[in-house]
Amino acid sequence: MAAEIELKFELAPRAHAAFRRLPALAGTRPRTTQLKATYFDTPDFALRRREMALRLRRVGRRWIQTLKAGRSGAGGLHAREEWEFERPGPTLDLDVLAGTPLDAPGDLGGRLAEVFTVDMRRTTWNVEVSPGNLVEVALDSGEVRRGERTEPVSEVEIESVAGDPLAVFELAERLVEPVGMRPSAITKAQRGYRLALAELPAPERARPAALDFSMSTGAAARAMARAALEQLQANEPGVMAAEDPEFLHQFRVALRRLRSALKVFRAVLGNAEADIEGELRWISAFTGPARDWDVLVTSTLPALVEAHGDARTARLLAGRAAARMRAAHRQLGEALESPRYSRLMLALARWLAEPVPGPAADEEPLARFAQRVVRKRRKRLLADAVRLSALTPAERHELRLDAKRLRYALEGLAPLFRRRALAAHLEALSEIQDDLGRANDAAVAQRLLDELSPPAAFAQFARGWFSGQAQTGAAGLERHARSLAATKRLRVRERPQAGRGPA
Repeated sequence: MAAEIELKFELAPRAHAAFRRLPALAGTRPRTTQLKATYFDTPDFALRRREMALRLRRVGRRWIQTLKAGRSGAGGLHAREEWEFERPGPTLDLDVLAGTPLDAPGDLGGRLAEVFTVDMRRTTWNVEVSPGNLVEVALDSGEVRRGERTEPVSEVEIESVAGDPLAVFELAERLVEPVGMRPSAITKAQRGYRLALAELPAPERARPAALDFSMSTGAAARAMARAALEQLQANEPGVMAAEDPEFLHQFRVALRRLRSALKVFRAVLGNAEADIEGELRWISAFTGPARDWDVLVTSTLPALVEAHGDARTARLLAGRAAARMRAAHRQLGEALESPRYSRLMLALARWLAEPVPGPAADEEPLARFAQRVVRKRRKRLLADAVRLSALTPAERHELRLDAKRLRYALEGLAPLFRRRALAAHLEALSEIQDDLGRANDAAVAQRLLDELSPPAAFAQFARGWFSGQAQTGAAGLERHARSLAATKRLRVRERPQAGRGPA
């Protein structure tokens, strides 16, 4: 068994010629081969559910059986367990998989069937990045096929062969910008299963981070960031297509989770992570206007014009708002396709790939750290919420951010806390965010509407309508803040003991 660690990038077919001429690849002789692989699974996709992929690949005259296991793809970094076995021909041998995670029942062989095939033309270069550090670069062009359905593939893989595994990042940084390579989170197996299941892209919601009490704070920070980055990249294609606003909403949620992870652990992280946080603010600045116009066009404006009842004004404003929305999405798309964004994803991937030492002897235990962070943020939120009537608009906005910070910290650290009190806190925070969100949405919508130069009568009506929305949001806030204050104190779970799960 070997740990497969590689970087994967999407590359437009039109850029292949330029890629082959890159100075970083000069002086190395490329080698081109044809790869044909068949992926197998049961009729109910049992392997896929267990995050495994079983394939039989032909490379020239050789046949290789491979099992891969585990999730991968954050920031273009693919790190999975891998088992490879030479085969004399195009047949599977499940006996060689003894001792792997595929500890299958005896009838598995009879249930396995071909699910999809992959046909690739691969050109490889072996590059010595620095003395002793050898990296393989592979340019793949071909397709994944399931019956009559196909999906083209054009990508670059960069994998460490010898020496320091992190040398792949050094080479990747020299290759990305000249040809517009973009880090890719999707594997060929995922493409194939997407075809097999005829799956349409759907917005990806947050998944909990894999945390446990034995982790150092540095390891916990990376676990939270990895979960957020996976959500971010899963929604990225939908954001680029700009068809369903929910993709952008979930993309922004993932960005907030990423930034929350870095802020929660800021005291134990270094300067590199601070630089990453600054770049996350940069891309977030493009998502805000696009999301604001999405909400206005799809939700706020239709409700407003229905209440007003002027069809002609409705058509006029809808057209202007849609144009502004498309412009905001174009700017966001350009930012996501920029080398700067690719470098950000690479920086995140490198940080996640770096070895993390275990807890230091004098390090604060993760559970105590989590309790302290959450208690501090909760205290600050409640102190401002109980004096709501005295807050200025700017302070109310900061109160809304405090509620978000506490919620994202709680959600990120959720596996460490007892479920019942955690659920009560998250419910109260959700209500507080809804209250503050209505007021904020009304203020944003009023600002955007002013940019559309509405008729005077409609503008006057809108100001009254938005004022009512803001007051509705503020009305329940103090009640929900009292509800949060009354929830039981958050406590961490009991440490798991041998033979029993967490409390």
